[in-house]
Amino acid sequence: RHGGKGRAGGCALEQGTVCEGGSIVCRTEGEGRGRKVFAGVFLLRRMTTPKASSDTGALPEEEPKQKAEEPVVTKAEEPEGKTEEPKPKTKAVQTLVEGREYDENQQGQKINKLKKRKVALYVGYYGKAYQGMQRNPGAHTIEDVLEKALNKAGGISDDNFGDMTKVSWMRAARTDKGVSAACNVVSLKMVLEPEGVLDRINEHLPEDIRAFGFVRVTGGFCSRKMCDRRRYGYVLPLWALDPSHSVEGNKRQKASAGSAPSGAAAGESERASKDELVSRFSAILQQFQGTHNFHSYTKGKEWSEPQAKRFIIRWRLETFELNGETYVKCEVLGQSFLYHQIRKMIGMALAISRNVAPEECLQIALNSRKKFNVPLAPEFPLYLEECVFNSYNKKHGHLHGELSRDRFLSEINAFKRAMIDKKIVESAEFNEDVLTWVRGLNDGLYHFSQWKKWDEEARAAMPAKAKRAPKGGSAGEKAPAKEAVGAEGPKEAEKGPDKE
Repeated sequence: RHGGKGRAGGCALEQGTVCEGGSIVCRTEGEGRGRKVFAGVFLLRRMTTPKASSDTGALPEEEPKQKAEEPVVTKAEEPEGKTEEPKPKTKAVQTLVEGREYDENQQGQKINKLKKRKVALYVGYYGKAYQGMQRNPGAHTIEDVLEKALNKAGGISDDNFGDMTKVSWMRAARTDKGVSAACNVVSLKMVLEPEGVLDRINEHLPEDIRAFGFVRVTGGFCSRKMCDRRRYGYVLPLWALDPSHSVEGNKRQKASAGSAPSGAAAGESERASKDELVSRFSAILQQFQGTHNFHSYTKGKEWSEPQAKRFIIRWRLETFELNGETYVKCEVLGQSFLYHQIRKMIGMALAISRNVAPEECLQIALNSRKKFNVPLAPEFPLYLEECVFNSYNKKHGHLHGELSRDRFLSEINAFKRAMIDKKIVESAEFNEDVLTWVRGLNDGLYHFSQWKKWDEEARAAMPAKAKRAPKGGSAGEKAPAKEAVGAEGPKEAEKGPDKE
């Protein structure tokens, strides 16, 4: 034992003395910077018994036997032909269950011995039957179904199943109830062996959810934080943009060319052309481009909260014909989106396009500190088109390859045509559901004609310093140097900012 005073002490035994049990006394000293820095006495356990030596009296000729029935024998003294019996294994033989290799511990619990790898999993789904993407207790969500399929396919072990933090689970976009996705990205640690895990996942998924493929990523990859941009699409029938289209009847009167209903009243003004309707609607939507405070275009946010500001990169519109009907596809590209933000932007634009609301209402809701009741468009025509990872590809793309939906574009387009386009546009309920919503778009419900008056009253009641227009309120303002991508508010922490 060490004396604690820079020298060997507390032990009167000589160097090399064998203690009871086979320990050997060994004194040691160290030198450092010209002085002794360490001294001590150590007991070294002898694992084997050396041959008896007559030259020294320090080592006895015989080792004290602790157990007479089990004498200590060195390898040199082992009898020839005698081999040591192998020790029994603590784990059982590996088994293969549903394509997974397992080990079993002493308690009989199955342990997946295969290593997890961080991947970006590309998935698509038709969201009408689900209450959103993100898991929510008591709700039927996309993540619940997807996690069960991964577990059955062997991608997530039984020990990790039910706790998404164990596999670092994160989604790039948290779509709302009823919203679909042509391509969403989930990052997680997944077991990739044995081969064919993607086919096994799809075998356990329903028809309206599909896994397109996965890409290996770095260990610190997070699909939500590292997603630079998100692109959404929203489909509308062309007649919904037409202010002269009557929606007062129980059923919509179908237009002869997708724009004018049959049996129109005499003396009704001539219908606007398709190009004029689309051009005006596009001009309305482009007013949202840039950095603005969208507190009136979301739920649970106030003007003063930094999370209410979002940067819209662009809106783009295109038309297509299907079954004799003209449809307008609206695409919006942005860094991240607030809860209900896209649907409220569409609702506001439709109210202006149909001359239900003055065009100034759009800017009033963006610039005023007062919160206004902005119309919320239906959820079923909205779907997530793409998640973009430009910054990650630039920094880490050389390691495992760039993240892009182009890797699985054929599978994505096939699923989109078969499930999303067919279920949304070609469904018999699509036009009727839009008609029902448009019929409720009126000034009596939203009081658009009073917005300017209410805004002036709110500004008059504010202190002088607070009357100035908020920063980022102009339509042409550039994005801030560091845009808060994926920042979460109080209630939206569960639903997320990109919760369209």
